[in-house]
Amino acid sequence: MAINKPLKEHGPHLANQKIGIFIDAENVEMSGFNYYGGRTDYKKLVGIIGGKREIIRNLYYKPRHKDISDDFRRFWTELGGEIKQPEKNADPWLIIDAVTLADKLDVIVIVGGDKDYLPLIWYVKSRGCKVEVWTYKETCSQAMVDAADYFYAIDENFLIRDSSPKSSRGRRKKSMPSKNVPPKSVPSDN
Repeated sequence: MAINKPLKEHGPHLANQKIGIFIDAENVEMSGFNYYGGRTDYKKLVGIIGGKREIIRNLYYKPRHKDISDDFRRFWTELGGEIKQPEKNADPWLIIDAVTLADKLDVIVIVGGDKDYLPLIWYVKSRGCKVEVWTYKETCSQAMVDAADYFYAIDENFLIRDSSPKSSRGRRKKSMPSKNVPPKSVPSDN
């Protein structure tokens, strides 16, 4: 189990690190909507994750039965990303892609907190990759936080709020922190 050390904003990112970003869209989007009442700002998120690092792959996974607008497809392509839509669960596709790319990357970035990714974390760390988990802390498994080299809590600072009446459907949970804080990392002992 990781010992909580002092938090460091944005971790030990090196300018020449090669990273792969693997986004479990359904997980992160539902979390942002249910806990904060907004849509995840992927442009801001990918920009901060990438920073001065080299993004080798930027993959967005969402099941085929979930709609993706043409506007979002254009936006994601302009962001340098690729969309993958499996028939059902996106987890196996994300895992296979991360395993396949691990030897070409310094850092695997998982955007989502599903503990189904634990074996992936253990495997890619055994291959020499660092692992970052970026997600809403309210829906992230503690086991994921402990297994990752760095955990970054996404919060309401990473949202696009829709001002239309429909956007009021999102609900705030009582467990949500009340202050706006930038993402923080929790280094693990692994």
